[in-house]
Amino acid sequence: MIRHSSAVSLPNIRLDFEKKFFRKEYLLIAGGRAPKTSWLLEAASERTLYSIDRGTDACRAAGIVPSLYIGDSDSVSPETLEWMKNSHIEAKRFPTEKDKTDTQLALDLLTEKQDAFVILSGGFGGRFDHAFSLLYSFAGTNLHGCIADDREFLLILRDGDAAVLQLSKIPKSISLFPLSSVCSGVTIRGVHWPLTEATLRQTEPYAVSNRLADGSRSIQAKNGKGTLALYLCWDESSL
Repeated sequence: MIRHSSAVSLPNIRLDFEKKFFRKEYLLIAGGRAPKTSWLLEAASERTLYSIDRGTDACRAAGIVPSLYIGDSDSVSPETLEWMKNSHIEAKRFPTEKDKTDTQLALDLLTEKQDAFVILSGGFGGRFDHAFSLLYSFAGTNLHGCIADDREFLLILRDGDAAVLQLSKIPKSISLFPLSSVCSGVTIRGVHWPLTEATLRQTEPYAVSNRLADGSRSIQAKNGKGTLALYLCWDESSL
């Protein structure tokens, strides 16, 4: 019997979704800033793990074997390529000269899995153009999911999505920003500056640098229409 769950748990945070049920959870490790090993080990538990090119280095360092490697091998280390061979990891290899990025190709593999929740790590840090491409490539799919590591977290909320975030560690900053031109019916509770049925425009992203309300350990967020990002930051050092 397949169990459907509306809850997703990660280190520091638990997500409970209203009227959303996920059959399977995937963890993708991309080639940006590698998550802390302890975070990665916990996040990978009982999830299907895919590594994307240099993200496989982080998997090898943590001692976890991905189910699938995706990439053109232009940034993964030679030592990790040898480890992949010895570990008999299934691979989908692509030429270096191609139209899509490795991360876009990995997301393409999951676009038909509308009953899945996708956690993308190794997505923060590094070059702005890489981060921009990764964020909007994820937002442009039909996938439900987040970009996360031990320092930062970004949840994508699509039309009508509502979620409660239970936090075991207090974030330094909480922000909302539209990934579509307009997001309407935006509500957030449990924070110092709440919003009710607000309209947020991409050209005026003012709902940033919020914080938890005094005594709060949870955030209630809802997006009426559009594609919305809910962002938390725990550690601002070396971002």
